[in-house]
Amino acid sequence: MNLRLYRKSSFCVLTLLLVVWYGCSVKPAPEPALAADTRSTKEEVEKVNTKALKHFMDGEMYFSQGNYPMAVIEFQDALRYDPGSSSIHTSLAEVYVRLGKLDRAEETLQEALRLDPLNTDARELLAQQFLMQNSVEKGLEQYIILEENDPDERQYSYVVAEILVRQGKLEAAQEKMWTIYQRDPSELQALMRAAEIARQRNELEFSLDAYAKLTEEKPDNIQFWKAYSELAVMLQKFDKAVNGLNSLARLTSDDPAVQERLGILYYENNEIESADSIFTMLYEDGTRTPGILFYLGRISISDGDYTHLAILATEQVELFPDEISGYTNLALAYINLDNPLDAIAILLRARDKFPKSFGVNYLLGSTYSLEKKYELAKKSLKTALSIDPESRPTKHLLATVYNYLEEWTYSDKLYEELVSSDKSDGQALNNYSYILAERGIKLRTALNMAEKAIELEPVNPAYLDTIGWIYFKQKKFDKALKYIEQSISKNPENAVVLEHLGDVLMKVDRPEDARTYYGKALAIDKDNDRLQRKIKE
Repeated sequence: MNLRLYRKSSFCVLTLLLVVWYGCSVKPAPEPALAADTRSTKEEVEKVNTKALKHFMDGEMYFSQGNYPMAVIEFQDALRYDPGSSSIHTSLAEVYVRLGKLDRAEETLQEALRLDPLNTDARELLAQQFLMQNSVEKGLEQYIILEENDPDERQYSYVVAEILVRQGKLEAAQEKMWTIYQRDPSELQALMRAAEIARQRNELEFSLDAYAKLTEEKPDNIQFWKAYSELAVMLQKFDKAVNGLNSLARLTSDDPAVQERLGILYYENNEIESADSIFTMLYEDGTRTPGILFYLGRISISDGDYTHLAILATEQVELFPDEISGYTNLALAYINLDNPLDAIAILLRARDKFPKSFGVNYLLGSTYSLEKKYELAKKSLKTALSIDPESRPTKHLLATVYNYLEEWTYSDKLYEELVSSDKSDGQALNNYSYILAERGIKLRTALNMAEKAIELEPVNPAYLDTIGWIYFKQKKFDKALKYIEQSISKNPENAVVLEHLGDVLMKVDRPEDARTYYGKALAIDKDNDRLQRKIKE
């Protein structure tokens, strides 16, 4: 006689997924007794072993009461009368699990499956035990068998996919979820999971297309629109990103946070007017965030409205003192409003608060340099360079500061690093060749670098002046005159170049013309004593 029953395991799929996702390897705590109507006790069979059935029913009762030792005894007695029952073996194995006797449980489940390979309860429970013991490959093998035996039971496909995720086999997991969805387009959970996995794999196009389908099916789902918008932004698909954010704004009653993201999107896509409109609306409605103040500040910079920038940045510093951009924007405003001392003051506050900030130290060094406080500039720029050793702008500015301090060993070293590391750095070629010419040394080397700079930018007025000045130092006055005149034609308001032209004209015996250019230079640089002397001589 062979008692057979079909009873679903008390471990639900949710428990399994938690095991899969979080890697739990501890034994499960005893569960509350299940209601009698949730544990099917038997199915119709040709002939029932009544003695086995009695012990089995007693075992079920003890199991529901949490009396697992007595349940074991009753199930073992049931097996004495019906040793070929796969279902009794399964029930006994479940009690072993509750008692923490996992080896005995596995042996008993293997016997249940030997007796009945189609025993779904036994195979599910065995798969769960493998997963809880981190025998992931064995657990996967059992769920694949379950999936093959019952292809219409989609939960097995879901579990297989999650196990593949746990194993790091994301491509296979994505394909599994996509297959579930293709077989039944109502399975939106599978489509969403495929989209999530694709995003993990950086397959953003697939993920975006999947979320597009999800938003079509569920147009009021906020999370779907958020994901869709984020992906569109990442892929720089401006129209789709705007559509997503507008839909999100509609669903969230024009949430300021969503409006702010939309404004940022417009700004980053260079649609400044649209961005300005959104940020201004939010600002006038009383919304204050670091982002709104920052981007309004950026717009003020592009408009050249440094007074407005100062207002915005001051507010940002007061409201959000831990946001560094408020300090740097305020410093930029002060610099452009000809208040360098105020700029230095706010940057010193920022440096005390953010000592490791490259931007603060670089901007402070730049401001000190503008004020001709070269020792202080040197200190700040060296700090900036220690924070970002590859910063070429910092090397350029620090080399200039070293030159003003006549610390030429250091300036030459920096320029040589700049020139050797980037042959297309015309600024480094030009500046290094100019300071060599000013010092009257290595003129041949200086000329070679100046020629390379001219090749890179043939009409750059600074480069034309430099090569002309090198020729002047080499006493090749006709060539010097040719290049410096070209420089003046490109930029007639540079006092240094005007003075250079005056010096060249003196050498070619055109003193009146020379004094004319000295006068033009003095009109720009009114306190230049050297120019005043040259005019009088």
